[in-house]
Amino acid sequence: MGYFYTMIWYIVILLFVLLLTWILLGPVILRLNTDLNQYQFMLPGVIKASVIPSQGLFYIRGWIFFIPFRIDLSKLNKGRGKKDKKRKKPGKRTGNIKMIRSVPGAFQVRRLWLDADTDDFMLNVWLIPAFAAINNNRNIRMQVNFEGYLFMDLDLRTRIVSLLWVIIKNR
Repeated sequence: MGYFYTMIWYIVILLFVLLLTWILLGPVILRLNTDLNQYQFMLPGVIKASVIPSQGLFYIRGWIFFIPFRIDLSKLNKGRGKKDKKRKKPGKRTGNIKMIRSVPGAFQVRRLWLDADTDDFMLNVWLIPAFAAINNNRNIRMQVNFEGYLFMDLDLRTRIVSLLWVIIKNR
């Protein structure tokens, strides 16, 4: 009978290690599409969260291990009083500039399509050569229009282990 319980524990530990491995090595996906009003964050099989625009502000709908949840931010802030903020001592810097600069290297742009108008004619003209230089990448297409239209489709991916490696490397 002891052998049976030992095997059960081995299976539970193995499943936990496999889940932890998937969380660390699985892709973390951020998708933004302004035309379809899709704003999603996903770790496939573990968590999926979507920001849904509504009449009030917006709400977050998601799933954690296939268990649905919904957070309505317009109702969340009501009923809470103002809290006193603690002030930091001046002269002490928090944050590491080197780490902040290396974090974008952990992300992979799968698709970035941008069609933008800044409502400033001169800025639009200055952006045309900058966007032309960036468009040499096959995953990135950026252009300027002069019609007041703004569109962005972004598919950004990373792995948690890549972010942890950047943090550990720069400590």
